[in-house]
Amino acid sequence: MISDTAAGVDVSRRTREVLSGDGTRLFVEEFGLDDDAPLLVFSHGWACQGRFWRPQIDYFAKTHRVVVYDQRGHGWGDRGQAPLSSSVLADDLEAVLRAVVTLPRKAMVVGHSMGGMSIMGWAAGHPDSVAALSRAAVLASTGPSEVVSKSILIRSPRRFSASLKRVFALSLALAGPEMANTRLTRRLVKYGTMGPLAPVDVVAECSDIVLRCPPTVRGGWGKVLATIDVSAGIDLLAVPTTVLVGTADKLTPEVHSLELAERLRQHGRLHEMVTLPLIGHMINMEEPDAFNAALTRLDTATRD
Repeated sequence: MISDTAAGVDVSRRTREVLSGDGTRLFVEEFGLDDDAPLLVFSHGWACQGRFWRPQIDYFAKTHRVVVYDQRGHGWGDRGQAPLSSSVLADDLEAVLRAVVTLPRKAMVVGHSMGGMSIMGWAAGHPDSVAALSRAAVLASTGPSEVVSKSILIRSPRRFSASLKRVFALSLALAGPEMANTRLTRRLVKYGTMGPLAPVDVVAECSDIVLRCPPTVRGGWGKVLATIDVSAGIDLLAVPTTVLVGTADKLTPEVHSLELAERLRQHGRLHEMVTLPLIGHMINMEEPDAFNAALTRLDTATRD
């Protein structure tokens, strides 16, 4: 056990390795209280890692058992040998939940961007596990499909739109060079992933996380995201679910969340739809107070 100090509060930190179904090693961290406490499991997005959830760890570890893991190839996790796919995302989340859930305590599962796609893919690939292992879900800054066609990262006249979308899809799959953390790259990260009012320290922290992602991992998962479709999981996500999005999200704009919310509402599973003005893709980092408040409302309503 290691003692970390987060936001001036001492929280216990434990690390473990979890083997996914294909034997790939996943790096998992636990913070806060023991197995008797309410459990929150966080799944991060593309080109990030477990520490992306720092504002949530700081806030919830005082009262909860908080689990974060590195998606394969990100952070301290292994890349594995299996071809990257939405099924891999689903199987990795299933492995983590099987390892950390201590019944009768079930997890509230929180996913951002590709992490939200992990949850939807998990519901599609492991439908029996949804009710067995989870009590609620959060889908933040995410969408089930059409990531390229609905992105507003590149704005252009309509006659050029299709061509630029194809270029965008190809660029997602490029490994590209290692990117140093410079003023220019921080500006690029802010433009692509954050709203206009993002504080300088948040831009710096997010940039440090994103720019550490290995180019081959960024490109490999980018290729998956260009064509991903986990729509089937929406109808199988049989737990109360909160959807969050910022109005300045260019990568997975509000249209995705509105469609998710409507599908969930039709099944009677939408707990809340939260829209944050002028907030970009990195919603939990840019507006942690509102994000944490939404999680608290869902947590309180679904507590074991």
